[in-house]
Amino acid sequence: MSGTFTARDKQAAREIHKLFGRANLVDWVGALIWILTRPTALFIYHVLIPFSIAFGLQSIITRDFAKVNHYAYQVLFLALGYCVLWAIGGLAICRNGIIASEYIQKKIFANYLAKDYEFYSDNYIGALGSQATRLRDSFNDYCVLVMNGVTKQSIIVIASITIIGSQSVSLAVVTTLCMVLVLSFTIASTRWRIKYRRLLSETSSETAGVIGDALGHGATVKSFAAEEFEKKRLDISLKKWTHAQYWSWMTSIPADLGRMFLAAVATFALLILTARLFEQNKISIAIVVLVQLYVIKLVMATQDIADLIKTYESVMSTAHQSVKTMMIEPKVLDRPDAKKLPRTAETGIQFENMTFQYEDAPKKTYAVKNFSLAIKPGEKIGLVGYSGSGKTTLTKLLLRFMDITDGSIKVNGVDIRDLFQADLRKHIAYVPQEPLLFHRSIAENIAYGKPGANRRSIYAAGKMAYVDEFVQELSKGYDTLVGERGVKLSGGQRQRVAIARALLKDAPILVLDEATSSLDSQSEKYIQKALWKLMDGRTALVIAHRLSTIQRMDRIVVMDKGKIVEVGTHEELLKNTKGIYAKLWAHQSGGYINTEDTKKAL
Repeated sequence: MSGTFTARDKQAAREIHKLFGRANLVDWVGALIWILTRPTALFIYHVLIPFSIAFGLQSIITRDFAKVNHYAYQVLFLALGYCVLWAIGGLAICRNGIIASEYIQKKIFANYLAKDYEFYSDNYIGALGSQATRLRDSFNDYCVLVMNGVTKQSIIVIASITIIGSQSVSLAVVTTLCMVLVLSFTIASTRWRIKYRRLLSETSSETAGVIGDALGHGATVKSFAAEEFEKKRLDISLKKWTHAQYWSWMTSIPADLGRMFLAAVATFALLILTARLFEQNKISIAIVVLVQLYVIKLVMATQDIADLIKTYESVMSTAHQSVKTMMIEPKVLDRPDAKKLPRTAETGIQFENMTFQYEDAPKKTYAVKNFSLAIKPGEKIGLVGYSGSGKTTLTKLLLRFMDITDGSIKVNGVDIRDLFQADLRKHIAYVPQEPLLFHRSIAENIAYGKPGANRRSIYAAGKMAYVDEFVQELSKGYDTLVGERGVKLSGGQRQRVAIARALLKDAPILVLDEATSSLDSQSEKYIQKALWKLMDGRTALVIAHRLSTIQRMDRIVVMDKGKIVEVGTHEELLKNTKGIYAKLWAHQSGGYINTEDTKKAL
């Protein structure tokens, strides 16, 4: 079974403590109030009140009733003070906990959003959401553990040994040794068990990812009648989780038994020693009562401390996976001296001897190889080629979802690696081949292109993209929820909403990756009018298999195996009857490329 601690695991543990510590200090007022009240209240309850009770009992035995009244009133006033301080501390904890939990949730959300494109491709989205929530819950458990548990038990142990030591040094020494023995065993067994708890957390996260992945693609599962297949995938994941859970439980048995046995031995030794000291008249009856009170407290504290350590183990294991995910550094980073790109009416793009290779690709296999293309401001470029020729990769590199291996990409002469990523993308309106919408209203999805846009602008963009055609038939119109990933809309409807979003963004660079592929011929005709109106005065890069979409482009670039093989206008490329473009055009059916027939012809 895996379970060795790596340097990264130790770093994750340190990062958890740093994160939780910073979260508690966000509300420093609440933290300060807690420090001034709760520890004081605990000291009153676990030290001063038992002390007064013990000497009150001593006064009863000696029939000194005046002192009895004194100690009784002392207990009463101490109890009232405890209640007031505990209540104030409780309010401070509530305030601090809410603010700190909000900080944790925002922190992990911002961290995940800052990851690069590859991060989302490599991780289960459902698992990431589960990790974010579990980290917040782990923090809440951590706060209860530290603010209540650790503080309380620390005061009990320190005060108990100090008070016992003031009456009998030998008794204090034996007490301390017993505590050290029990706690050493507990800590050692916890370190031994934590690897199993960590494995349990990892398998739990994997299971959540498998469930989220299947449910997030429910329509695909049903269309392929793959319910049983998905159940079997979950079974495999659950077997790993069950195995980890089994070992987590099994290892807890010897740990608990060993701790309980040592606690019993410690209790026996302390009781025998106390009796001997009293028998030898070395301590009074009051001290016997006091010592017994604190011996009982220490025995209970030992059990409570063991439970705290187990809770700590659980908290750290749960938070471990989330923090390790947070520690993943994005591969695409803004440079320390990154700058913003000035907004100009004309924006050009230059691809200069650019090369890109995917990490998992075979050696000397490039998605794009020595690619050079200068796009003038306002020029419209069409990209054509077979699947896998590098067209979509080119758009992702322009958006800097990934960094190129060699060469450069420039916008208005500025290398995009010298720009803030967010600022670069503000200059680009991107419509992917498969637009994914948020589970929000149609209006909110369109407004995503320009946060804060008013209704008039949203409706205008929707009208230009012919969203009006189907929205008018919906009972809630633009306020209709589209479902997760836009599943309540057809492919063509989703595409129109995505185009409306790009229209509203009004960026100087327009990138369309098969933006009209899901539209019927009639809708395509209308939307092309809107797109040409949008492209007027803007730089456009348009990928299309439906060649009718790019006939009017200023230039058409034909790609094959990551390289440019032809460049020209529609008419110029058709003249080269042996060229790829001419053959693609000849083998179209209804405006689409018939890939298989074309390959046979070539």
